[in-house]
Amino acid sequence: MSGRTPPVAALLPLLALACLTPLSAQELSLKRHVPGTDTISCPSIRVPARPGAEEQAEASRLASSADQALILGDAARAREFLARATELDPSSAELAYRYGRILEDLHETDQAIEQFCRALALGSRQEGIGDARPRLEALARARDPAVPQEASRAFLNGLLQADLRQFSAAAQSFATAVRVAPNWADAWYNRGLMRSRVGDAAGAVADLQEYLSLRPGAEDAILVSRHIGQLQAPVQVQSPATTLTLGLLLPGMGQFYSGRALGGFTVMALAGGAAAAGFLIEEVTVECVGSVPSGGICPPERIIGETSGRPYVVHGLAAAGVVTVAGAIEAYLKARGGGGGSAGTGRLSGRVSGPSFEARGSRLTLSILSFGF
Repeated sequence: MSGRTPPVAALLPLLALACLTPLSAQELSLKRHVPGTDTISCPSIRVPARPGAEEQAEASRLASSADQALILGDAARAREFLARATELDPSSAELAYRYGRILEDLHETDQAIEQFCRALALGSRQEGIGDARPRLEALARARDPAVPQEASRAFLNGLLQADLRQFSAAAQSFATAVRVAPNWADAWYNRGLMRSRVGDAAGAVADLQEYLSLRPGAEDAILVSRHIGQLQAPVQVQSPATTLTLGLLLPGMGQFYSGRALGGFTVMALAGGAAAAGFLIEEVTVECVGSVPSGGICPPERIIGETSGRPYVVHGLAAAGVVTVAGAIEAYLKARGGGGGSAGTGRLSGRVSGPSFEARGSRLTLSILSFGF
């Protein structure tokens, strides 16, 4: 008689796999730029291939027409010629620089900055154009003027305190920056973010709305608006008794009920993995005629019967039960103590929303899981 019994260590990979929960977070992060304290950073620009001889010749002709238009005092016409020239030959640093100069003269600051950045990336220095970087810096400072020194010191101090998770102190520092520089949108944003971290939802909403009013075209406007909506959502009060009951009925349900979906997924995965491992691991016992050497295998012709069993079912179910009870007790204690991310603790709380649809005109957006912190 011989048997094959999988080691108990085989449970561990299954439990580890069960603990893996997809995590996708799109969170608001602090603004860290202080105007006037550093140089502008151009985006990464891919250098295009040089166009054919015909396109280069036409681009050169348009550049000459732009020069003639400037002599006649028609800067707008020169702008049109150079815009077309840079389209035909996007690899020319000289054309990008000249186009940037026209845009600078026409006070189209953002477009001029873009062209000077292109000129630098395309090798303006190698072509003897030495003032592309100084012009770029001057335009950036004019567009984003320096804030008072007191405001910048308070802002940097707020960043340091936020990194140390001293959110209340950080909010006070950003408040100083807002008071000294009331038109500094990033200071309003950072104070709003710190207020949301310490539980001041009304104050956070007011600050973030002020940020959007000062910078309506911000790249993160949609994300900030969603965060405002989350802060304005009514707060649900969980019953500790209900939390405990649900946690005992279904693994992780106590965490889901109390708004901690990440913890719920973890408890559910651990309990499910333990139970599944108990049912999946099977022991087969072979009845063999004659003796079999230790560690040997009974030849097929000598097998007179096989019996199979799952000796770890009880162990797996017991482990799942322990995880379920522990998870329910943890959820109960969190609910009784006011939740895992209460105001003033300085901890970030996780929020997870389930499947949702959003329709805008002919566009339909499906969100499977949305994580926020």
